[in-house]
Parts: sequence; C-alpha cells; structure tokens
Amino acid sequence: MNLILSPSAIRDLQDISDYTLRTWGAEQEDQYLKGLWAKLADIQFSPESCRLRKDLAKGCRSARYEKHIIFFSIKGQTLQVIRILHGAMDFNNHLPDEDLPG
Repeated sequence: MNLILSPSAIRDLQDISDYTLRTWGAEQEDQYLKGLWAKLADIQFSPESCRLRKDLAKGCRSARYEKHIIFFSIKGQTLQVIRILHGAMDFNNHLPDEDLPG
C-alpha cells in the first residue's frame, strides 16, 4: 500500500519534531519520530484494523501513537494521512473539510 502525507500532515510532523527537539532534546526527538514512522508502517500493513471515525467523516480512520492521533483514509491502494494531531486537540477544528474523505 502506498503512503501519502497531506501538506497538513507534513507540517504536523515538522511541528512535532521541532517541539520534541526543543523540549526534550535530539535523542528523544529521534526516538519519537522513529516510533511515529514505525506506527505509520504498521497502519500501512493493516489499515482496516484502525478505528473508523464516522463522527468526523465517511471513510476517515484514526490510530494512536503515544500522545498523537493519526487521521487517515484509504483510497484503493493508497493510504492518505490527513493529519497527525495531539490527543488533547479539538479534532473538528483541526480537520478541514477539504482534507477529509467523503
């Protein structure tokens, strides 16, 4: 399955990287991002096992990694990562309609 990150998801990764580096240092930043990419690989292997988020949009799924939630959709053989948001965020305010499947 192909993996595509939306522009918003790419910005989320950069923000996560910047914050973790600034707050916890380079070693923790490297460890956290490696774990996040490993979680994305797990999702690619078995995306249907992740939570279906009918409360957000038809076809939207989510998976947790540590403090973050990965939102994605499946289109054919492509896994589209929509956003990677901190679990304390209001998801509805950070998931723009144009990024959601449907």
